[in-house]
Amino acid sequence: MRKKAVCVILAFVFLLLGTAAIAVEIIIPERINLIAGAEQSICYNVPLRANLYNEENIIVSGMETEPVKENIVIDLNKTTIVTPKQEGTAVAEISAFGIPLKTVSVNILPQTKVVTCGKVVGVVMKTEGIMVLGTGSVKNEDGKVTKPSEGIIKTGDIIISCNGTAVTEKEELKNAVSATEGNALNLEVKRNDNLLDLKIMPVQNEYGEYKIGAWVRDSTQGLGTVTFIEPKSGKFAALGHGVYDVDTKELIPVAEGVVTLSQLSGVKKGESGEPGEIIGMLDKENIIGEVSTNTSSGIFGTMNASGIKSLKGEELEIGLMQDVNEGSAVIRSDVIGGEVKDYSINIESISRFGTSADKGMVIRITDDRLIEETGGIIQGMSGSPIIQNGRLIGAVTHVLVNDPTRGYGISIEWMLNECSN
Repeated sequence: MRKKAVCVILAFVFLLLGTAAIAVEIIIPERINLIAGAEQSICYNVPLRANLYNEENIIVSGMETEPVKENIVIDLNKTTIVTPKQEGTAVAEISAFGIPLKTVSVNILPQTKVVTCGKVVGVVMKTEGIMVLGTGSVKNEDGKVTKPSEGIIKTGDIIISCNGTAVTEKEELKNAVSATEGNALNLEVKRNDNLLDLKIMPVQNEYGEYKIGAWVRDSTQGLGTVTFIEPKSGKFAALGHGVYDVDTKELIPVAEGVVTLSQLSGVKKGESGEPGEIIGMLDKENIIGEVSTNTSSGIFGTMNASGIKSLKGEELEIGLMQDVNEGSAVIRSDVIGGEVKDYSINIESISRFGTSADKGMVIRITDDRLIEETGGIIQGMSGSPIIQNGRLIGAVTHVLVNDPTRGYGISIEWMLNECSN
């Protein structure tokens, strides 16, 4: 009987631990950001504890008047006020019943003011190598249909070099294929972060040209909105989501890119089931910055002096995810008339712990002016700053196709982290 009771108790304990472990993975993020010198509240409404190893850097309200020199234990089921002294890092060990479940990194960011933008710009990006969109067929000189690339290269592959020579443009690949005169073409290809050496036999088509039967792309361009610029470094963040190839659905690896001024001529109003868009042109004569990276949180780079001057806006403090509340906020955009204005929105829900960075908030446009002119959120507005209580808290990222007045936003934390990197 006692043995059976022990087994039941152990099973119950394991069940609790399993439930706690699942809760930790869903609710507790991998990384927590705090602002140096500012009081911030921490509460996750879960019966767990966090051992915070702070290296004398964090004051916890109600525990000590001076920084604690050893680890602090925080009850995550209650609201705790913490104040980091200076920027740096700390580690939090999450536990249940004294059993460690997860280690979380704590990043302490400096008190930061950034220049909020909201202006639509042009973006041109060249891929790192040549991206394969797909493979096709070639009709040879005898009229027979062949597929020389099938099963060798795949959609999303990046061709780095041909016969030992680096290639970055489609024309270079075309010339390399022609130069083989039917001999094997040796390719260095990047696939899922792995480098592969592949070989394709070009086929001479009915017009006497050598082909490998592949569709490729070496660049992309479009319109988007700059979210903020760091005033000292000139670093910028834009879009709030990555730039993906329309055919492969892959994040485009950037070799180089530029930001240009834009010339807006109007908008196509969004309707249910049919997203709207900003209508305009890239002013390629006026390059205002360089793009260095393309990530799932947006595109990042550095503005030149002309860009900083052209996009100059209001300097605001940043607001972290724990500072964001459901309710009223504004977005900042020049989509109407080319003048940057604030438009009212409502933050309907917040996913503080989700893994999809660019869908951390659900927002609804409530401003009649914007709804009348654009129908709500339209393509090209991605990156428009979201401001609440005088702080920059995020950026618009996506529109809900069936309701253009609603869409998603990203927390500014994600963009700041990428910008710093």
